[in-house]
Amino acid sequence: MKTLILIFSFLQIPLYAQDSGEQKAGSVTRIYGTVKGEKDSLIMGANIVIEGTIDGATTDEKGFYEFETDQTGQKNIIITAISYAENIMMIEIQPGKEMQVNIKLTKEEVKTEEILVTASSFTSGNRVAVTLTPLEIVRIPGADADLYRAITTFPGSNQVNEGSRITVRGGDPDEVLTILDLASLYNPFIFDETFNVSSYSTINPWGLRGINFTSGGFSAKYGNVLSAVLDLKSYDMPQGNGMFAWLGLANASLSGVFLSKDGKLGATFTGGKLFLQPYFAINGEYSEYSPIPQSNSLGGTVSYKLGTSSNIKAYANYSDDNVGIRNASPTYDGYYESTSKSYFSNIKLITGLDNSTVLNAGISFSRYDKDYKYGVLNSNDKTTYAKGRADITRQFSNVVELNTGIEYEYDGYDIDGIFPQYEYNIRTDAPSLSIDTVQSTGRVGIYAETQIKPDEKFFIIPGVRSDYHTLSGKISFDPRLSFGYRIAENNVVRGAFGFYHQYPGLEDYLRSADNDLDAQNAVHYILGYEFNKENKFIFRVEGYYKDYNNLVLTDRRNFLYESEGEGNVKGVDVFLKTKIDNKFTGWISYAFTDSKRKQYDAVSLVPANFDITHNMSIVGSYNATDELVLGLAYKVSTGKPYTPVTGSEYDAVQNAYRPLYAPKNSGRFPTYMTLDMNAQYIFSLFGRFAVGVVAVNNIFNRKNLYGYTYNFDYSERKEIYSNNRRSFYAGLGLQF
Repeated sequence: MKTLILIFSFLQIPLYAQDSGEQKAGSVTRIYGTVKGEKDSLIMGANIVIEGTIDGATTDEKGFYEFETDQTGQKNIIITAISYAENIMMIEIQPGKEMQVNIKLTKEEVKTEEILVTASSFTSGNRVAVTLTPLEIVRIPGADADLYRAITTFPGSNQVNEGSRITVRGGDPDEVLTILDLASLYNPFIFDETFNVSSYSTINPWGLRGINFTSGGFSAKYGNVLSAVLDLKSYDMPQGNGMFAWLGLANASLSGVFLSKDGKLGATFTGGKLFLQPYFAINGEYSEYSPIPQSNSLGGTVSYKLGTSSNIKAYANYSDDNVGIRNASPTYDGYYESTSKSYFSNIKLITGLDNSTVLNAGISFSRYDKDYKYGVLNSNDKTTYAKGRADITRQFSNVVELNTGIEYEYDGYDIDGIFPQYEYNIRTDAPSLSIDTVQSTGRVGIYAETQIKPDEKFFIIPGVRSDYHTLSGKISFDPRLSFGYRIAENNVVRGAFGFYHQYPGLEDYLRSADNDLDAQNAVHYILGYEFNKENKFIFRVEGYYKDYNNLVLTDRRNFLYESEGEGNVKGVDVFLKTKIDNKFTGWISYAFTDSKRKQYDAVSLVPANFDITHNMSIVGSYNATDELVLGLAYKVSTGKPYTPVTGSEYDAVQNAYRPLYAPKNSGRFPTYMTLDMNAQYIFSLFGRFAVGVVAVNNIFNRKNLYGYTYNFDYSERKEIYSNNRRSFYAGLGLQF
């Protein structure tokens, strides 16, 4: 099954203010107008805000904006847009009077903010150099409007089993941390880790005002993570009122936004459902399902403006999935059944303590339940996370800024089920073990870092953090340093060095002696060069080396886990992006990675599980007309490592054959390759904004390998191909 359609259950097109009703009485003022660029071109997505407040709006596809404010007197409004210089205008606000403010922006290189992008970062936002935008995420063919899949078109990151979970620079997927408004997201996926069914993210890219993906050398504010950080910031307040409905070949969704007339209360909601029968009728089924994949989602936000510089926002999301897919293994032929439920909630407060100090605080809770069955295996896993965090940013001057914060995180793990006693015998009557255990821990982290900008050519960010793990009683200490230097116009050198720790998962502590595992450690060394010409032409090359120690390793004497593993990874990332305004956006990325680890059951340094030696992506998006956008994406990469079976021995007690293995990860899957395309057409339907989408994934119907299985005595190897074959999808969205 090609599951590209799943993500459209969560797709929302931006909703803009449509209320042009009568003027509100009292002291509230309505401000409206248009934002234009060179040659009077209309600018969509420009941000307008009154300085020192959160009163503002975003322009629609016609360059129009409007908002209401209770501010009065002389005020500065700040106008920002991608590829344009920031504009600050002073206006005189008279209570209760409508104001038309038309704005003109000009192209200009923003040197100071460009240099502040740290090493290994791909960012999106209003006030930094942009390399990834929500619009680009939606338009990348094959990414299916999924943030994580879009990131894998940038160097250093790869998909896991063609799903949304990612691995970065040869590390494990669990070494990538996602942050949303200060909260940690550990399970933002549906169909996660399900046999031959690709996972998809539940994060809506249109709701994000800032994206910062860092594949190494990240800030001291991030703890308990070894490889990479995806830091997401959502809009504090909706920008209008409206609803958006989506109907696709296999799914439907409805979303909406609300903003009160005084601009102090806002809310959003979204819900989606998956129904695959029409999709399978057109594309066919490549596996047997019982039940076929199905999913539901429901979520929303409520925001309230506490004052001119304070806002509180609550967020909640629920999703579930259910699937049964047939698989034939040496000892059992039947359905792998998987069901999961995920709940996430978060409350975030942002407030200005004074003119130069900002407090961000949040508290979050998440719960993830997963049941899976296959043969004798029948397990239920429950994970619970709770987190409280507070960050303070104080700007002492244009040269020095201090960031400091503290967090506490609770992690609970409950496993209950029946597991095969021998991994090579999973028949329903096979010998089994019953496990019912609970484990939990807490972690306290604290950090401080200083951002120093002596001039427009140079910045340095020294920082330090420390974490305490309550279960093991271990403390980690991480000094870190990032820097950037402009060597010439449009030319920047960036680098980073630092220590990074991540405590093993609770399932690993269950196999240790007296919970005596150290935090796993990695030391990052990064140096890179970037040429950036007004974000229209970007070239990056970056080299890195990571040294691992204290990795979890099996003690061969008692088969318990200990902290004696090691590893290293070296590589080079290359990125080239070009943009022709309102016409074409495209990029080429290439990554070379050499990742070796002695971890878990390895007896020496061997290729890591996700050591993808070569990886290349080519992406292009072309505006054929003002209404029609065409996209094409090509990906090719070295096959991932695996451990081949070389023979077998008959176990008379089990009445099953025990496989004999070659050295760990000594084999490679064939080269992975896919070519995807899509088209989006914007038009008017019943006098409303509408968008139609057509997509074809894996155009040449490439049979990419998912894995291998064997006959009963392992004398015959059989390929298991990915269900992501050539597939067609179409959908229609309507705003009202």
